[in-house]
Amino acid sequence: MRAIWSAISVAALASCQFGARPALPLPPPPVIPEGEDPTRWSAALEAFDQEAVDLDRPVVFVGSSSIRLWSTLEDDMAPVPVLNRGYGGSKIFDTIYWADRLVARHDPTVIVAFTGTNDIKGDSPRTAEWVADRFDELVARFRALGCDAPLVYIAISPTPSRAEHLAVVLETNRMIRERCSLDDDLHFVDTASPLLDAEGQPDPSWFVKDRLHLNAEGYAAWTAEIGPVVHRLDTVERVGGR
Repeated sequence: MRAIWSAISVAALASCQFGARPALPLPPPPVIPEGEDPTRWSAALEAFDQEAVDLDRPVVFVGSSSIRLWSTLEDDMAPVPVLNRGYGGSKIFDTIYWADRLVARHDPTVIVAFTGTNDIKGDSPRTAEWVADRFDELVARFRALGCDAPLVYIAISPTPSRAEHLAVVLETNRMIRERCSLDDDLHFVDTASPLLDAEGQPDPSWFVKDRLHLNAEGYAAWTAEIGPVVHRLDTVERVGGR
């Protein structure tokens, strides 16, 4: 699978470091699927653009509100420099559409993504196949932008508030895990299993009152799974001098 992404990026930008791009045009924006509206996040992106970022090749955490609300992220990942790019109730195509401004411009050593959870909710949730296909598109978008950093995918959380969609959540995680197993630069982190009870159902004890977002213990469980992967990959990337 790595060969696929390498082929995609042959004609792409040589570097994803903001301020150090060669004088080449960005690839065209991705085609917006029916039912998606990434432009609703324009104000959030403008706020990110105005934020001063003084970090040397950070690990960029990107995704929806569970990333945005991770208030202890810097301490949990220390001493690795991290940049939090969580925004609202974003969906996976939103991250595809804004990949350059959210992630690639910061020349990350590692990308950590928690996205897709808000695609599987409500009366008309997306299918596992749809979300997994968008994961492929997300990887391809980063590579087309010349950003070859390893991608760590945080499993979609099985939440009590969306328990009716549990089967789709678990199938989506299975499909994305399988994709990651085929590419050395893709890493699936199973943060979902620790959030299930003995009967295989979402355990409310890991969540705040809304039964959707993690509490302190939930973030500690995430850190235990994600932290070692991030530290290992960041060390490899810095020593390797990408």
